[in-house]
Amino acid sequence: MANATKDRMLQAATKLLQTRGYYGTGLNDVLAESGTPRGSLYFHFPGGKEQLALEATRAAVDEVTRTTAETIAQAATPGAALKTISGRIVELMRSTDYERSCPISPLVQDGANDLPALLDLCREAFDTWMGLMAGMLRDAGLPPRRARALSLLAQTVFQGGAIVARAKRDERMLLDAIDEVARLIDREIADAAR
Repeated sequence: MANATKDRMLQAATKLLQTRGYYGTGLNDVLAESGTPRGSLYFHFPGGKEQLALEATRAAVDEVTRTTAETIAQAATPGAALKTISGRIVELMRSTDYERSCPISPLVQDGANDLPALLDLCREAFDTWMGLMAGMLRDAGLPPRRARALSLLAQTVFQGGAIVARAKRDERMLLDAIDEVARLIDREIADAAR
């Protein structure tokens, strides 16, 4: 029972943090969304809102990392991996009426500079995701420096494309941009193999 209560609070916090950011998410909102009693909050999260936000964000980051690694392992080409990842982002945007796309971008955009542990987690997440992409590109034959540059480009397009797609309520903004990056990367890999 205790774990089910904690899980409900984490799921509610994840949803609210991705929708409203850190400062727009109150503990009362988490309690209402999760349907859990106030006493449970401080039992499971004695560090309060910051601990709850860290644990919820860590769980969301871990899920994105896991699915990204699986996608990379299964994709026929790096470009195909990028398209699959963008497809997952689009599915999330559609299923949430364009309220959510990335578990960490709302926190960074919220300007949570006074929460160093949360910002460290966000930096770590970006580093991990770009590292997965860079590894995929190195394995496909690109030099390490170029692989890092293209992984940064892809991550930047994922983030920026998702923001524009959410604002315009049109996933083509993200999908078209990632299609261009995927073509560029696959072409560069083919050229490097010659």
